[in-house]
Amino acid sequence: MSVRVRIAPSPTGFAHLGTASTALYNMLFARQNQGTFVLRVDDTDMDRNRPEYETLIYESLHWLSLDWDEGPDKGGPHAPYRQSERVDIYKEEAARLIKDNKAYRCYCTPEELEAERRQAQAEKRAYRYSRRCLTNPPEGRSVFAVRFKVPGGDVSFQDMVRGEMHFDGDLIGDFIVIKSDGYPTYQFASPVDDARMEITHVIRGEEHLSNTPYQLMLVDALGYPRPKAYAHMPLILAKDGSKMSKRKHPELNLAIYRQEGYLPEALLNYLALLGWNPGTEQEIFSMNELVRAFTFERVQHAGARFDWEKLNWMNGEYIRALPDDELARRIQPFVPQLDLETIRRAVPALKTRMHKLSHALDYLDYLWKEPQPPAIEGETADRVRAANDALRDVPWEPEPIEAALEKAVAESGVGKGKFYNPLRDILTGKKVSLPIHYTFALLPKDVALQRLQRAAAAS
Repeated sequence: MSVRVRIAPSPTGFAHLGTASTALYNMLFARQNQGTFVLRVDDTDMDRNRPEYETLIYESLHWLSLDWDEGPDKGGPHAPYRQSERVDIYKEEAARLIKDNKAYRCYCTPEELEAERRQAQAEKRAYRYSRRCLTNPPEGRSVFAVRFKVPGGDVSFQDMVRGEMHFDGDLIGDFIVIKSDGYPTYQFASPVDDARMEITHVIRGEEHLSNTPYQLMLVDALGYPRPKAYAHMPLILAKDGSKMSKRKHPELNLAIYRQEGYLPEALLNYLALLGWNPGTEQEIFSMNELVRAFTFERVQHAGARFDWEKLNWMNGEYIRALPDDELARRIQPFVPQLDLETIRRAVPALKTRMHKLSHALDYLDYLWKEPQPPAIEGETADRVRAANDALRDVPWEPEPIEAALEKAVAESGVGKGKFYNPLRDILTGKKVSLPIHYTFALLPKDVALQRLQRAAAAS
């Protein structure tokens, strides 16, 4: 059997961290098995769908190099790949269910259904639809939804993470598959598409586990073969173990990682380990290594806690492993005021201090922003003048600058901190900077000495 997997994000908001995580696991499994990775867009929520959100999904997945084989933008043998373009297929399948007495039209109004729910609540029983429209449908009504007639019984399936799963179908009431506006529900469109697109393995988040018995009963009723297996991956939780929300947890938004300067390969590595354990001490994995190492047997069942510190450490490791020229190229979008050569000269000092590329702005903005000179006096001003004198005739490279400054420190009789900190403040306007010899060398010599002279003159 040729392996076919899919992701099916909805374009109803920003591109989501969970989408990237699910896409990664699907792609790893597809590549392990020389299979096909499909992108399907579940866009039947007409009130919330936006084309710009669909574009964000594409851009985010491309940024992470999670490239699909079939999809709305690429086409394929099972096109179209947007659910909004497949509505006729769902209506056709629903009509077939009605014809086979496996579904029926429901004319109940929202008020009547709410009354049924309140009655069940008053009687302290779980609500299931009464099947009123199956046995005695109201007359004279034209607006209807389509309900699936749940056959009940045991619904079992193989989950590659959780093993053999069983659900009691007798606890599930008849549910809607086509809404009164003619659009399918998620519970109907998703399994129909999986079946008709010949998806063999459904790999998705744990929140979909309870949807699986609904979808399998529909697949069986329509006469399609079931997917060979499911895998329900653990939820990504906040660090305190709580469920993440878009309002409280900006880390759910994939765009943030790109904006802040996380390397896509580092984020993928981190996501792979968020819920999966390789069983070894290894933590840094290339994509090829992940393809070789990943197994569902080592995916944890409990939710995986997101840890910024761990991600920052991992991103720093990736930054330090980049060749200097490549790192300079990746930093440039964060400091567009600087030419590539200036950034390249800063890289040896930067790469040991950054855990994300946006930090380059904090370290380098003094190169185009002239800071307000700090107030200095007495011996501090004398040491600034000494530094200026020591550097006047020095070749303008980090090593000669460092040697000249160390000589001036030795002659001053104070420690490096006391000598360098005022210089740092004068040059950058900050208490923290790159090593002082790099801080000087990155500025044009005349600019650096002019800042020293101006501060000393003001004392």
